Amino acid sequence: MSVTVVAVDFGASSIRVCRVELGDGAPHVDVVHRVTHAPRRDTRGVLRWEWDQLTTELEHGLERALVDGPVASIGIDTWGVDYGLLGTRGELLEPPISYRDDRTSSYRDVVERIGARRLFEICGLQPLPINTIFQLAAHDTQPLARAAHVVMLPELVVAHLTGEIVAEPTSAGTTGLLDVTTGDWSAELCDAIALDRTKLPDILPAGTRVGTWRGVPVHLVGGHDTASAVLAGARSGEAFVSAGTWLLVGREQARPDTSVDAQAAGFSNERGALGGTRLLRNVAGWWLVEECRRGWGDIELDQLLADAGAAPPLDVEIDVSDERFLAPSDMARELCDAAGLAVTASRATIVRTAVDAMAVTTANLVRALPSGAEPDLDGIRVFGGGSRSSLYLDALRRRTRLPVAVGPVEATAIGNALVQGIALGTFADAREARATLTEQQEVAG
Repeated sequence: MSVTVVAVDFGASSIRVCRVELGDGAPHVDVVHRVTHAPRRDTRGVLRWEWDQLTTELEHGLERALVDGPVASIGIDTWGVDYGLLGTRGELLEPPISYRDDRTSSYRDVVERIGARRLFEICGLQPLPINTIFQLAAHDTQPLARAAHVVMLPELVVAHLTGEIVAEPTSAGTTGLLDVTTGDWSAELCDAIALDRTKLPDILPAGTRVGTWRGVPVHLVGGHDTASAVLAGARSGEAFVSAGTWLLVGREQARPDTSVDAQAAGFSNERGALGGTRLLRNVAGWWLVEECRRGWGDIELDQLLADAGAAPPLDVEIDVSDERFLAPSDMARELCDAAGLAVTASRATIVRTAVDAMAVTTANLVRALPSGAEPDLDGIRVFGGGSRSSLYLDALRRRTRLPVAVGPVEATAIGNALVQGIALGTFADAREARATLTEQQEVAG
């Protein structure tokens, strides 16, 4: 039995609305609407998402998806950590603030107040300034006090479409407020930042139907885009790399690892879309190249990568997990400084440096993954838009000396759609859904 669903993927740089056909064969993804976007500073200098524009583009995309034929369901995923404040009538009180705003520069004060070890034991996340717990700790008290609900972005979109106010485990898992053991909000961590626990919605599992939009059922999916991507891309016995704006490097496992070793290595425990844990670390990815492109006037990416492939690699070890790469004013200069390059270095050399640095950091993280009771890793699978880059794949293969499998490129949309397929009864479970993906995989090298 085949079925068509709509997978909406809100990325931090583009929105995509996709019709996805599911059934006995491999999923077929048709991107019916795509638009780029970026946060903008308001009159007070706060970096915010242009939410009215984003929801207008979302509805335009959904309308286009329905023009092409009936659909059985809609699912929403977005990037993690950001949130919106809703009033008592469900109204948005202010445009959501971007995680790249600098308001969390003193986040370490919160970490010290809770205790780094205690924080990791409860939420299982590496403390990054972008985590929701630190954003909320820095939020202006007046709008936060007026808010009836603090809603993560995937469910903020769901609320816009359906009026239903809920939470979902994978997006909740990016906040630093979720107890990784119980799967519920942590009263201790909420108290630590003086957040009223009742402002956080009840958590419902992926696959739950939460209202309709124009008569089409809306289902929760892996609301955090990485969770959706990993559902489609990860395989047992392989490390995974979800390659996009961020590189998410890790492995799937049954239970969280909040050991001292995992904490020292900087790994986070994130909820799987359909259960289990993604033990991973997120580091700067293609954001490095995209920020350089933006500074150079958005020149054509394919030509940049071709030129970079002809440039000689540098014998330097740059760690792109360094916070210096989160939001520098000039990414090209930051890369040159890190690599010891002259400011007159060619664009090809700078891009080659960025891609090699991504491969070096990925390889180091794969080697650092705690094994515990998990099987040894016999390969790496790279999926998402960044998996198209042979330059990155070749560098990763050289650095790890492991087989590198590729795909699917559209992992996020496919993972989003697979959860909808399970909710609709097209697939019995994740194993059956993933079995349809085998013919999409391509081994590189």
